[in-house]
Amino acid sequence: MDLSRLLQARVVAVIGASERPQSAGARVVDALLRSGVEVLPVNPRRKTVMGIECTPSISGLPGDVDLAVVTLPAERAAAEAVAAAEHGIPFVIPVAGGFSEKGAAGQRLQDEMVARVRRAGSRLLGPNTIGLWVPDGGPDTIFVEHEVDLLSREGCVAFLSQSGSVGVESLGAAAPFGYRLRAFVSLGNKADLDECDFLDHFREDAGCGCLALYIESFKDGRRFLNAARQTALRKPIIALKAGRTEGGAGAVSSHTGALSGSHEVVCGAFAQNGILQVTDDLALLDGAKALALAPAARGGRTAVLTPAGGYGVMAADTIESTAGELSLARLSDATRERIRASSLEIASVDNPVDLTASIHDDMILSALESLLADEGVDLVLCMAFLAPPGLTDELVAQLARSVRGSPKPVVLVGMHGRRTVELCRRLTEAGCAAFPSLRQAIEAARLLVRRGRWLARTAAAEVQPRCEPGGS
Repeated sequence: MDLSRLLQARVVAVIGASERPQSAGARVVDALLRSGVEVLPVNPRRKTVMGIECTPSISGLPGDVDLAVVTLPAERAAAEAVAAAEHGIPFVIPVAGGFSEKGAAGQRLQDEMVARVRRAGSRLLGPNTIGLWVPDGGPDTIFVEHEVDLLSREGCVAFLSQSGSVGVESLGAAAPFGYRLRAFVSLGNKADLDECDFLDHFREDAGCGCLALYIESFKDGRRFLNAARQTALRKPIIALKAGRTEGGAGAVSSHTGALSGSHEVVCGAFAQNGILQVTDDLALLDGAKALALAPAARGGRTAVLTPAGGYGVMAADTIESTAGELSLARLSDATRERIRASSLEIASVDNPVDLTASIHDDMILSALESLLADEGVDLVLCMAFLAPPGLTDELVAQLARSVRGSPKPVVLVGMHGRRTVELCRRLTEAGCAAFPSLRQAIEAARLLVRRGRWLARTAAAEVQPRCEPGGS
């Protein structure tokens, strides 16, 4: 189905709009105003909200409203959601909890609400959701504190989360190091719209380079796997499936009222259908960033490029500890000669390639070019440290040009003392997969290898190109 009027809503009604501090009605209005959409507050008890004239009831709204956000408690929210649908508003988001996650009575209330919204020809996101946020010109309905300023407006990653808090807190942790968010959708109870609908949408979205999913349960596992496989053939999907233990599965039921499936069955089905799995929230977003910004690796033969020998040693140890998923590439004689010719005499031109702290920009760029040209190298792990005095700030843009122009993936470790966060953010915004630690970078590299091997197994004929800066 067409979700464009939801994800790019320009006119949004807020039912239960308020100026009461810390209320959902006030926070949603404030978030929407910041996102630049037209806000229509609905509240029979107020004449204005935040300087905008209020409409007393849904029946008084104009006919061009794209989305209604309902910020009322469950019983009232259900009635107002139905009224919004019957008024012709195509998408409705009731943010309240108190539905299926609260037992049989809540389930009945939820089922009746959805049935009536659907009969009216509208669709519903949630309930028990914080809604969605599309940084590049779309709405922001999130009523909890969330990072806004540090997330790039030229986004690649579509993040679908069954938990609103997992979504906003994970993004908040990732944002300072650079994160290019295409859209964030809090699925909530998934009473109507679910991950399959959004997989279908973002599969066709040229600005989306990767989908990240936090999932606790499935409404229709077969439909999900079919939608996921079709998407994975064109762009990567990475998922964190929660509820894999007995205790976790019980928590899923109390969170959304849904049942969690067998972990072993889920793992097998995910692997078969191209869904890459991780086990924590930050690995989910790190992996999605790498998969969106770098091509899949054709194999695990890894070249390490560093100005710091100790990090080269640690990288070698970590690579050799991946049970064969990654391995240290054997560099050709020609590659070593090219690197030696453009480096200092004290540099080590074996893998890991240690250019030493006396390098300058041209040396690291020339060595990177040589490694990428080596047929025995599948991917490059590049330590982009700016501490050596010969390296300059110009290196960021120069590295980005080399990385974005390469058919082989380059994963960067960006370190620069107190400026590490800034360096990673600059590299990410320039279109590079950059991380502040060796561990994060190598885990991201492993996902690129898994992606490449799945594509090779399925003989996918065409993979959508990775997201480029400024492109949508």
